[in-house]
Amino acid sequence: MVNNCGLRFYGLLMAFLVVGCAQSPSSATLGNPPGYQGIVEFDERVLGFEFSGRLEQVAVVRGQAVAQGALLAKLDDSLEQATRVARVGEAEVASADLLVVRSGARSEEVRASAARLLASRATEQQLSQAVERDQKLVTIGAISQAVLEQSQTRLAQAAGERQALEQTLRALNNGSRPQEIARAEARERASANLVSLEQVRLDHHVLKAPISGQVLEVHVETGEVVGASAPVITLADIDAPFANIFVPQAEIARLKQGASVHLQVDSLAAPLPAKVEFISPRTEFTPRFLFSEKERPNLMIRVRLRIRDPAHLLRAGVPAFVTLASGGP
Repeated sequence: MVNNCGLRFYGLLMAFLVVGCAQSPSSATLGNPPGYQGIVEFDERVLGFEFSGRLEQVAVVRGQAVAQGALLAKLDDSLEQATRVARVGEAEVASADLLVVRSGARSEEVRASAARLLASRATEQQLSQAVERDQKLVTIGAISQAVLEQSQTRLAQAAGERQALEQTLRALNNGSRPQEIARAEARERASANLVSLEQVRLDHHVLKAPISGQVLEVHVETGEVVGASAPVITLADIDAPFANIFVPQAEIARLKQGASVHLQVDSLAAPLPAKVEFISPRTEFTPRFLFSEKERPNLMIRVRLRIRDPAHLLRAGVPAFVTLASGGP
């Protein structure tokens, strides 16, 4: 009875071991894929405003894909809008002044000045005749010398008024001086430049995506006051992922800048193409996340690969294993 129980126990134990061995993964499955090891990463853009202000809108959330030029966030620009309206008004006044200067005097002004000149000439002629008459009267003693001098003074005044009116009419006919036109043109340009400056300031109150990518982090919330250059949005460039792999110094001669390689990650059945973008001129200690028995004891050289992933299949932080395009390392 005891022997039969022992045999049954031994049979059950062997069956359990057989089943367990069949279900457990093999050492090849648990082992690392062949190739140099690294981590997939994305170029990141930490974006902020050039001006401080109160955040009026955050248009994206973490993890959202955005196209180039898409709105990310916006500052309150009510004060800048009012300033721009005032600048536009000043520019319109400057343009109107320039038109006035360029057009010269109105025809009505020219005709009125010519009429005053005719009247002045008539007055001068009349006074000239009076002086001639008084000179004769003084000669015969009919009037005193003082009366003659008064007539001569009035004639001189009339001559001066006539000359002034002639100069005024000449200026009206000639139009504005070149210096006056140049000053008006300069004022108009300065006003237009101030309007452009205010528009640039307004444009900088809007934060747009410089590239197509994915929002990694939103650092602020609507209503917060943010400073100039403070982080607002962190954007990942998912169109151009890269991987830093670490190659033993004894094997670095196998890789050249621009060489084609294959990059494999656990989540993809087929490898992705990549190219060697940069080879560090320095050796480094073995990174702690490398676990290959072949690579662990060696000094490493960091090599950056630019990966071609148009379908956006990769995620940052996943382990990558790289082999040369013509064969494994």
